[in-house]
Amino acid sequence: MIGTIDRVGQRSKIVPFDELPRIRERFRDKTIIHCHGAFDLVHIGHLIHFEEAKALGDLLVVTITADAHITKKRGVTFTEEDRARQVAALEIVDYVAVVQEPTALSAIDALRPDVYVKGPEYADLMLDKSRSIYHETQLLERYGGRIHFTSGETFSSTKLSHFLLAAPEAAQRNPLLQNERVLFKDLSSFGFTLAQLKSFIAKASTLRVCVVGETITDEWVDVTLSNLSTQSRCVAGLETERVRQIGGVGIIALHLSNFVGEVHCFTNGLTAALAPNVHVTNLCAGELVETRFVDQETGRPVFKSRRLSLPGAPPEGLPDFDGYDLVLVADFGHGLLDADAVNARIAQRNGAFVAAMAQVNSSNYGYNLPIKYSGADYYSLNRTEAELCLHGRGLPLPALAERSAALLECDAVSVTDGSQGAIVAIKGERFALPSLSLNTVDTIGCGDAYFALSSVAACLNLPARLVALAGSIGAAAMTQRRCNESPVTEQEFLTIGKIVI
Repeated sequence: MIGTIDRVGQRSKIVPFDELPRIRERFRDKTIIHCHGAFDLVHIGHLIHFEEAKALGDLLVVTITADAHITKKRGVTFTEEDRARQVAALEIVDYVAVVQEPTALSAIDALRPDVYVKGPEYADLMLDKSRSIYHETQLLERYGGRIHFTSGETFSSTKLSHFLLAAPEAAQRNPLLQNERVLFKDLSSFGFTLAQLKSFIAKASTLRVCVVGETITDEWVDVTLSNLSTQSRCVAGLETERVRQIGGVGIIALHLSNFVGEVHCFTNGLTAALAPNVHVTNLCAGELVETRFVDQETGRPVFKSRRLSLPGAPPEGLPDFDGYDLVLVADFGHGLLDADAVNARIAQRNGAFVAAMAQVNSSNYGYNLPIKYSGADYYSLNRTEAELCLHGRGLPLPALAERSAALLECDAVSVTDGSQGAIVAIKGERFALPSLSLNTVDTIGCGDAYFALSSVAACLNLPARLVALAGSIGAAAMTQRRCNESPVTEQEFLTIGKIVI
């Protein structure tokens, strides 16, 4: 029976999913309007959306994605039961049902609404990378229904939920009420839009990409420190766990695999199972293992060692760069790449976009700099690398970017500065963006994610502000995990984007 009786004698609006066909049958002479979403935190944007939807017909039915199928990295603030209750509490809504799948397809098929309503952010079907709107539209048209996109101002439940977790300023004085779940900064004043991020993802999905450079095996050894060794007077401890992760070019390839069509990786000793769209050519069989011994109590590394058996790659093993839309040269300074051979490939290419990064680390300090590569279309440097190139310290970021671009003779340069953020200079346009992270688990791997995603944005000829945003979202995602335990995903990228913009 539709509309069960609750404890106060009112007809309940929340119905089981299998009641949807009965609603259609019961109201076959009425115009049924259907809205679908997570509706985690009901706000004025939802009310505007529902009002415009209800104006299109007689009956408004709202279906809600079940908890198990919420794919956002943050999950949801409220359970499916609570989300259904808060939507049902709105007078304008007639019925609510929970859907046990990630899309609205089964709900549309069961309800057969006359009009299916989505927000304006879904109107550009070119940005529908998952093609869910396309499939929903096809189903609607099959029985004579139609889709309608509302025109009201959009609000992000993801953003509101994230920042409303913060206690009021007055309460922050009480450490028991301080909230550490607010992880990212609010960039509302910068004027970015979700459509810009979706457009970036849609355009990136067509790219064929090549990555050249060293794969690093990152090894983490957790130890509990006990005291000084009585025999050797060194720090003593007990190993509790040892974990290996793919780093260097390997993790860059995995980041890219979640955004572009195809990735071909030219590297060393990379034999692990990767994403289906990642293809590996090992230029040599050598390995590079970096081991960090970490105090389990504080999470701080207490010692780092490196094991290296990495011969130089034969120059003839490098690919023809014109076989790709984008080529990333990621040189970690351990001797795999011959700069002259790479420069020859850069000079020979006609159409490929080339991005270059030469990382400074403890084993090559001052010797592995981006100036070793000439003719690239985009360079990504950090402050230390830029200062070493320019033989100057303490320069402000705008000066670092401008002078680095002149030195490298390149129109597109990015300089990152850790917690201070990043600046991108493209063809005379400069744009600075603060670091997006407020709370950081680990900074290792942030630069690689920034390089990967900012290179894609630069290849797509996006303006400096979007190159900085794409790279910074990738870096922000990596601050929330330990080293390279997992690559940045498209869904995670969009979730953080919704929070910050």
